[in-house]
Amino acid sequence: MAELMFEFRGYNIPIDLLNMTGGGTDSFEAISDGHIYLLREMLRLDSKHNVLEVGCGIGRDAIPLTKVLSDQSRYLGIDIIERSINWCNENINAKYSNFKFVHFDIKDQLHNPHGTRTLDEFEIPCASDSIDRIILWSVFTHMAEHDISFYLKEFRRVLKPGGLVFATFFIINDEIAASARATNRTIFDLRFEHLYADGCFINDPVHPMGAVAYTVPKVRQIVEASELKFRYPILFGSWSGLFPSSATDAGQDALVLYKA
Repeated sequence: MAELMFEFRGYNIPIDLLNMTGGGTDSFEAISDGHIYLLREMLRLDSKHNVLEVGCGIGRDAIPLTKVLSDQSRYLGIDIIERSINWCNENINAKYSNFKFVHFDIKDQLHNPHGTRTLDEFEIPCASDSIDRIILWSVFTHMAEHDISFYLKEFRRVLKPGGLVFATFFIINDEIAASARATNRTIFDLRFEHLYADGCFINDPVHPMGAVAYTVPKVRQIVEASELKFRYPILFGSWSGLFPSSATDAGQDALVLYKA
């Protein structure tokens, strides 16, 4: 049987891999356009920047970024799904040699159950003080505190002074949780009723990293320990139904951090 494909800006993307990005074919292009808009608005992304994306998936951001970044800029995408990384190298890197993709074979209950290593065994393959912008869409929403802390400390190492990070989270308090449970605006039935650790709530005890939310004090504690700084106040998204959608709405909540 022929593999089902989705045409996106000159690339034929396997639909099964596309579906693992958290959106289907009906929303893929709109989400991609929204991401690039936010990166330009919130990070002032320009053609000269070196970009690191953690959780790059099948290239939903990398493909449009090939038209944003210059030939002298560098992009590195990291993901735990090997087939997605292979596809990106065979298709995107084949056309744009400054776009590279690396597989982290980290064991993950949902996305890489046969992974053989833990995050602690890896180092982001970038030189210190070499990256201008780091982006993560719906990555920390699937991580325990230990792994988030690992990445933030690595980000501080690889960022240039003044470099920025854009990362989405689920951030929770009693009011947000009550609104999320009442409005149920997402297809994932996000209720966050189960305490997993101090300041951390999960949606499903059977698949604990399926969706993870943190309190504001815990988020601040994690960021402060990394020695990164908040560039803006927390950007609360519309996922819970408590906050209205806006031009800077990432759906999920978002942090913009910087290296002092």
